[in-house]
Amino acid sequence: MSRTNSRWIAATALLAAGAMQYSRKKFLAALTLGRAVRYSIVAALGFHYGTHILRFFSRYYKPAVGILIGLAVIGTVLSVIQYLRYRKK
Repeated sequence: MSRTNSRWIAATALLAAGAMQYSRKKFLAALTLGRAVRYSIVAALGFHYGTHILRFFSRYYKPAVGILIGLAVIGTVLSVIQYLRYRKK
């Protein structure tokens, strides 16, 4: 998940909590617990698989970048086609 998406999710959660007059203490406790769990999982995965991922990308850097660029181009083309179809209606 990108930072932009996570910011939108956090902003939506904040607005929803405010609209429902949710307790500030409960909300902050849930937010803190959720982030602690999320970042603990990310840290554990990085600790366990970090060297393997770095080794993979050091070996296959150019093919991996080529595939990512290709996927980005395909995604862009499909998005433009979808947008043009939607706009045509």
